[in-house]
Amino acid sequence: MIYIDRNLATPIYQQIYEALVSDIASGALKAGDKLMPSRKLAEDLAVGRNTVNKAYQQLLAEGYVQALQGSGITVNKMPSSLSEVPKAKNAKRKENVKEDFAYDFAYGPMDRNAFPFGVWRKCMNNAMDLMMLKSSLAYPPRTGEMELKEALASYLHRVRGVVASPEQIIITSGLQYNLDILALLFGDSKKRFGMENPGYDGVRPMFYNAGYDVIPIELDEEGISIEALKKEDLDLVYITPSHQFPTGAVLPIAKRLELLEWAEETDTYIIEDDYDSELRYYTNPIPSLQSLDNAGKVIYTGTFSKAFAPITRTAYLVLPMELLDKFQRLHGRYNSQLPVLHQLALADFVESGEYERNVNRLKTVYKKKESLFRELVDELFGDKIELNGGDAGIHFLMNVKTNLTADELINRAAAIGVKVYSSEAEYLEGLYDELPYPQLVVGLPTVPMDAMRKILIGLRKVWDLE
Repeated sequence: MIYIDRNLATPIYQQIYEALVSDIASGALKAGDKLMPSRKLAEDLAVGRNTVNKAYQQLLAEGYVQALQGSGITVNKMPSSLSEVPKAKNAKRKENVKEDFAYDFAYGPMDRNAFPFGVWRKCMNNAMDLMMLKSSLAYPPRTGEMELKEALASYLHRVRGVVASPEQIIITSGLQYNLDILALLFGDSKKRFGMENPGYDGVRPMFYNAGYDVIPIELDEEGISIEALKKEDLDLVYITPSHQFPTGAVLPIAKRLELLEWAEETDTYIIEDDYDSELRYYTNPIPSLQSLDNAGKVIYTGTFSKAFAPITRTAYLVLPMELLDKFQRLHGRYNSQLPVLHQLALADFVESGEYERNVNRLKTVYKKKESLFRELVDELFGDKIELNGGDAGIHFLMNVKTNLTADELINRAAAIGVKVYSSEAEYLEGLYDELPYPQLVVGLPTVPMDAMRKILIGLRKVWDLE
């Protein structure tokens, strides 16, 4: 039985993991038993599904369980000597930790003051007028409204160099939905999926749940290591070449061409996540990998979450032509996930140029925040904090040179009303534990500039870095 104690300093995913290890060690869970689906367990425990997935991923990584195609996640056979169950680290009651935060360095959210409410309302009204002119209100096209796909095809070609017809574009409700589509699309393969390590933790669950082996690929200072990649036999590999998440590295042109050559030679498809490529502050956006692909091996995915707003829940896939027939066979009866009104408004927003103007406005705002944050960290912390990334996107990777653990940094920040986040979830196979110092992912969008100095002075004090 799994019990969650929210008053413990031990993270909830760790409590779930330890409870399941205990059940396996005691025999309550036997070899061949299936773990409860992550969605159902998350509902039962009233926690986020990603929290459960993180616990499951740890069990998979340590060999307590395995993911079998069509069978979910099942318990492996354990030696009878398995009796020592890992104990909770820092399993003490939380003390003097505020649950409400005055400032939140979350990576994903957007400051409401940055959202163009007036312009968006106008686009929604235009979309409503257009719908009133339609002869009927039928089911929407399953791959998205043609108006939006045409606007996107034109915009992506001009801004990112993406070469695609509107028919190749699939409008979806987010990156995870895109990955679910691709996991099914390649379900008849060897089911070996590679991804950057560290890399976005929101990617792995889709492929774990579909029974894939998730293979971590190490990085070098320029992004994914091509040499490490060549050692693996993969069907798919997920990368963020224009702004690696979370390190911020940019894959140079020579490596991009080498990567494409490898993909063609090995018949491997590359999922290019271009999640925030438009938000570069000191150089022009880096051309997409897809724009260099002559062999049709790049599956391009993007989203409106970073350069518009995450609440729109709108993303898109650009499939190579040779995958379109297979997509239709497997997904041809799936209805669109997004309301027609929303898609038509977004089409108007893009086609009218308002989206690009909004991107330019956000670049101005975020560039100022990025520059100020970097200056203040350098002034107040010196060499005690190292920032990676920046120059693009909406986050930094922060290495804090201290004897404190990441959990201690997080709890001390919480005590003064500041929420910060460990980067541990982005790492596979224990690599985070090998880092010389605790590492945080710091998002800037919702933190006001006029509060940054006060916040950082407060963190310097509670982190004993004065």
